Amino acid sequence: MTRRLPKSSLGTAFVALVATLTAHSTPAFAEDYDVAFVKAFADACVPQRMSYPGTVDTARAAGWRDAERTANAELDALMAKSEAEAEDPELQGTFEYTIFSRPVLEQDHYLVVSRASFIIGDEDDPLNPWVYIGCYLYNFDAKAPIGPGQVSALLEKPVGNRHLDDTLTSYVWGPPCPMPRTGDTYLTFVPEGSPHQAATGFSGLVLKFETSEPNPGEVVPETYC
Repeated sequence: MTRRLPKSSLGTAFVALVATLTAHSTPAFAEDYDVAFVKAFADACVPQRMSYPGTVDTARAAGWRDAERTANAELDALMAKSEAEAEDPELQGTFEYTIFSRPVLEQDHYLVVSRASFIIGDEDDPLNPWVYIGCYLYNFDAKAPIGPGQVSALLEKPVGNRHLDDTLTSYVWGPPCPMPRTGDTYLTFVPEGSPHQAATGFSGLVLKFETSEPNPGEVVPETYC
């Protein structure tokens, strides 16, 4: 959705269920999920990260389907919070987004692509408006964090900051050299019932970054490396 301001047979079945649950808790599955989660983000968010319509088209080409924000209660609440923040009259902002859904290793995931424009300070400042393209991948049903290795490989950059405890797992990378105009990247896991849940607006796993939109005609180098 695009929105502006997505007797033996029983025993056999039981054994199959146990096998499935066991497989999904093994280190091999966890490693596979790390790879699949970050790849899903990279395929949708990186190629056209400086363009809102470009990223939307790229996500659809990668198999993401348009979804309603009401498809998930946490997603609905999260987007309502984002819309309310964007309506701050002092920012003179505009906010639009497209929501997608797709399974990743048979788990429901949601992708939000957004474009936010706002004024900071003097509206005549030539730097205004500030325009950012956001890309956010969510797994609201995640029960554990993933490691940072796959994201570090994608960004070609080590973790810059981390917070690890029972209430929050968070990794932050600074602007990636191979991706001009992209800011910090965040990988965050908020467990159900965490005191951070109220502040973040959700529980589960998210990988996200924002990229500043170039001015029309501006030439952006392929890399800063």
